[in-house]
Amino acid sequence: MILAALPLALLLAWVLAAPPVPAPPPPRARRPRRLAVGPLEVARLIEQLATVISSGSGIRPAWAAVARTLPDGDLRDLARAAAAGSDPRRSAAGPLHDSQMVSSLGAALTVCERTGAPTAAMLQTLAEALRDLHDAAQARRSAFAGPRSTARILLVLPVAGLGLGMLLGGDPLRLLTSSGAGRLLGLTGIALTLLGWWWMRRLIHRADPPRPSRVDPSVVLELIAGALESGLPLSRAVAAVAPSLPAGSDAAALARLSTALEAGVPASLATAGLPPGLAALGDSALLAETTGADLARVLRSAARDARRGRARDAEVLAAQLAVRLVLPTGLTLLPAFVVLGIIPTVMSLLGGTLSLASGGG
Repeated sequence: MILAALPLALLLAWVLAAPPVPAPPPPRARRPRRLAVGPLEVARLIEQLATVISSGSGIRPAWAAVARTLPDGDLRDLARAAAAGSDPRRSAAGPLHDSQMVSSLGAALTVCERTGAPTAAMLQTLAEALRDLHDAAQARRSAFAGPRSTARILLVLPVAGLGLGMLLGGDPLRLLTSSGAGRLLGLTGIALTLLGWWWMRRLIHRADPPRPSRVDPSVVLELIAGALESGLPLSRAVAAVAPSLPAGSDAAALARLSTALEAGVPASLATAGLPPGLAALGDSALLAETTGADLARVLRSAARDARRGRARDAEVLAAQLAVRLVLPTGLTLLPAFVVLGIIPTVMSLLGGTLSLASGGG
């Protein structure tokens, strides 16, 4: 009896005993937090750089001073490389590489070096411009969030038709895969769904195209204004800005403009081939040529107005897109909903009803 109770007592003691507490693992060395990189962070970096330079520091010591205040990350690596004399556009890594922000910064520093424009003032203007562009991009994303979400929801309509048919007691999926007529309906519904997806995607892409990684036209106007404020005429200011920009239509158009102005071509003819984003440069050049107005001030006002108007433009485009999405919905997705959900469900229910009636007869 005692021998039989001994194993039970040992088992009970093992169950009631508190489990051993494992020793806590040694704390892992926490990796230093890397600073998030975005337009606001770059704008803050540029503003700090402008503040240090305005106190009398040179460009390289200013970069070194700013680098010491930054946490570990891509911005700090960029500041250290610039302090060593590297072009920010070549030393930028991660999300900063070939970005609009760093391209604008490199162009501004190049223009200051070529023209002698005050670096601190140019960088402060650039920081404000980057903040405005960030606000405009946020407003654009908010404006298009509704139409994009609507498009995603509408694309689920055909699949929702299948689920609705199953909830009503039918078996549309079996009918779509087991008979010739069902397979024809299935192929038609899939084709209509794909057509609706392509159509909606095309409308969204046309209304909200991806932005190229280049210097924004409003920033280009600010750079030309800064070069003008250093005492250069318009032709030489444009000639200094053009090679500082990434290769593209804006740089080529400014190079042609500077050549034409140097040759004495009137502003009305020289500015005729400018891209739409730089149209304000043509209007301002004509105004300055005919009235002697301060061209730099006019260009800065035009640049600010262009950035502020983008939020309103985005709201208008998003509203137009919401209306245009009605077409693919009515012509492709709703028919696909009927073909994949309603018709197979009705056919399956009627087939079951007819079989029951024939069996009862």
